[in-house]
Amino acid sequence: MTDLAAADTAPGVYTLSQRLAGHAAGFDLAHAPPQVLDAAKRCILDAIGIGFASNSFDFAARTAAGVADLAGPGDHVVIGRRERLPLRDAALLNGVLIHGLDYDDTHPGSVVHATASVLPVVLAEGRRRGASGARALAAYLLAVEADARIGLHAGGWWQKAGFHPTGVVGAFASAVAAGQLIGLNVAQLVGAQGIALSLASGNLQFLEDGAWTKRLHPGWAAQAGVQAARLAAHDIPAPTAPYEGRFGLFRAYLGPDLQARTDITLGSAGLGRVWELEQIAIKPFPM
Repeated sequence: MTDLAAADTAPGVYTLSQRLAGHAAGFDLAHAPPQVLDAAKRCILDAIGIGFASNSFDFAARTAAGVADLAGPGDHVVIGRRERLPLRDAALLNGVLIHGLDYDDTHPGSVVHATASVLPVVLAEGRRRGASGARALAAYLLAVEADARIGLHAGGWWQKAGFHPTGVVGAFASAVAAGQLIGLNVAQLVGAQGIALSLASGNLQFLEDGAWTKRLHPGWAAQAGVQAARLAAHDIPAPTAPYEGRFGLFRAYLGPDLQARTDITLGSAGLGRVWELEQIAIKPFPM
């Protein structure tokens, strides 16, 4: 573990993106307790099962047709479907399938569906990189922790501001997952999160008329994270304070009043010692 990850007693020294990047760059799967690994595997199996089930519904076929119409053929697997898509498009559609029935796991404190955005990245980048199961699981763990912790900063305030945290926060976590699989260094992992700030999206307007756009949010976050990491790999200059900066995630998406009520230290407190993944719940019914 690097000094960036360990310095959670001095919030002003490093930005949150630097802390998350330092933790990711120095992470070893052996640092994770057995019960955390077991919980991660349950979440992954649950998500894949939901992905298969989603293919029985009309939204899956329609979304797949819309994605494939632009994407063209590729070599990446889509859960439960015969077509193969390019990497980004497979990540998008897998996110739709995992989230589409709203049975996917949830981190209660942040109200984020972490696996729905993170797992599509791990499947896509993991295949492209020929990653081992251990490395893929490490990337998944890191990203879920980032997802939950960024979301915890505001909890239910995301929805009050009109944003679906799964889509917004998921872009940053997906960038961490992709960056870890690609092998980005600390500076590049910071850059990937900075780039994700310009790509993060997820609006709650679908609530007014039951629109299907909510299903796109985790897959779009996965696609955004993959792209952000690839740009960072080429050292594209990016914001270094994408969360707490003047126009960063928290101020821009939550507004100054809501931002002032939140605690920035939640994002890095206990990294590597406290596992938010253990708080993730698998739903007995959709909600």
